[in-house]
Amino acid sequence: MQRSRFTISLLWVAVVALGAMVGCTRGEILDNIARAESIVVEESEEALRLMQSIPEGAVRGEHHRARYALVYSEALYHNYIDVESDTLTRTMAEYYLESDMHAERARALYQHALVKRQQGELPEAMLMLEEAEVSLGRVQNLKLLALVHRTKGDIYNDGCLFVNALHAYEEALALFDTLGLDYHYHSLLYDMGATEIQIRNFADARSLLLTALEYGVASEYKDFVCAVLHEMLDLSIYMDDYVACGELLAMFDTYDTLLYGEAHYNAVKAMYLSHEGDVDGALALLRSAEEMEDSEWADVTYARYIVYRNGGDTRNALKWQEHSKHSQDALMLEVLEQPVLNVQLEALRESLKSERRERALVAQRNTFICIAVVIVIAAVAMFVVRRLRRKNEELERYIAAVDELQDALKMLPQEMAQSVGALYRDRFSDLNELCEIYYDHEGTTRSKTVIYNKFMETIESIKGDKQRIDELEATVNKYRDGVMERLRRDLPRLSERDMRVALYVFAGFSNRAIAIFIDSDPVSVSKMRYNIKQKIKSANVEDGEMLIAALSEK
Repeated sequence: MQRSRFTISLLWVAVVALGAMVGCTRGEILDNIARAESIVVEESEEALRLMQSIPEGAVRGEHHRARYALVYSEALYHNYIDVESDTLTRTMAEYYLESDMHAERARALYQHALVKRQQGELPEAMLMLEEAEVSLGRVQNLKLLALVHRTKGDIYNDGCLFVNALHAYEEALALFDTLGLDYHYHSLLYDMGATEIQIRNFADARSLLLTALEYGVASEYKDFVCAVLHEMLDLSIYMDDYVACGELLAMFDTYDTLLYGEAHYNAVKAMYLSHEGDVDGALALLRSAEEMEDSEWADVTYARYIVYRNGGDTRNALKWQEHSKHSQDALMLEVLEQPVLNVQLEALRESLKSERRERALVAQRNTFICIAVVIVIAAVAMFVVRRLRRKNEELERYIAAVDELQDALKMLPQEMAQSVGALYRDRFSDLNELCEIYYDHEGTTRSKTVIYNKFMETIESIKGDKQRIDELEATVNKYRDGVMERLRRDLPRLSERDMRVALYVFAGFSNRAIAIFIDSDPVSVSKMRYNIKQKIKSANVEDGEMLIAALSEK
């Protein structure tokens, strides 16, 4: 026995300790998430370390899992880590999409949009950005709003909707300018310049790219300068501006910024050299470009056409122009075969609206059901309360009637009182006992209902006990000079109900008691007594005065 108690105590202590450990672990996890969220911009590496230290399975609760995914995805974003799978952001987006926490909702949907764009699912990405923009209309976060517009521009660019892209970029540019975010502002100028090249608006493209280049050189952002110079090289070729092309090529060396795109650099330099008359050097550069990993970006086919054209080799120039044309046509067909972004986006919008309408209808239906259930419960409760109140009132009336009966017996002649009391004493005792149990009972409503039903059964048994009624009539006749015999003899047309009322009156029962035993009420009993007396007067019977006097007793 002692060993069993010791084992139980030990298990109890272990359970308490385990609960405390789990509680502490959960608290520590939430603290780490909060800490990472607070430093995700300024100390992105530390924020990522904190999030990576948290096992995903340890985060419990839908809200906490969504917040975990939000902070983790932001930590990856600020560390420039692209996420190709939407495993992390999908559940988060589904949770926040129908949330009214607009600050978190905008951040979550923006992160999910970045992942969907990375996956090439442009309509879904754009839809997430539009929903994020809705939330940003409710909260103040101009930087995120600018990033949303910029990403929309990027997606429009991906979908070859260049005019739409420029409009989105312009909205983002105004916000970045207001916020004084120079890098974002000038990198957006680069995006806009590249887009202007796509629609052959070369003058505006050159102006935008020059401004971006000046900022990159002044800030010594070599990656940025490298990107701008590559775009400007293409622009110089499209504009046949070989002077600018030579200057730009020289800038790569001046600022040591050829960090990537060497194949593209070689292809453009080949075109420049051919313009300067060095066709052999140009062809050597093109062969070098073809062997590099990023040769596809270099568009060597078009470069060969330009080199041969500049070198005066018309035959080869026409040959490579045809190759270049076929490549461009194939690219154009590939673009045209892709579904139109705006059409796909509109379909997704309608789908989302339909889902929301369906959810709204379900919520409305559930609300109506809840209201109906509440109304039914309230109605049932009111019914039960009223029924209990009515039962209590009836019992109080019955108790009062029983008390009056017992008091009335004291007023009768002793022998008659003993005889009447002997007839009903057991039933009155049962009624009194049931009443006391009913009022003192601490059980359920069902228990009280059972007691109440037994009480009513006892009343019914008294009303329907013909043997007792006959014995009561015999007792009344014995001690009151045959008053019931005279009434039956002189007024044979009286109803049995009237006879029963008269009997109870002669036996000393009050109007309240009589009402209980004939299923009526005291006022009706009083009227019945009056009508019986009037019938006696009308019949002009020999013992009329005596009968009327007996019926008038209290």
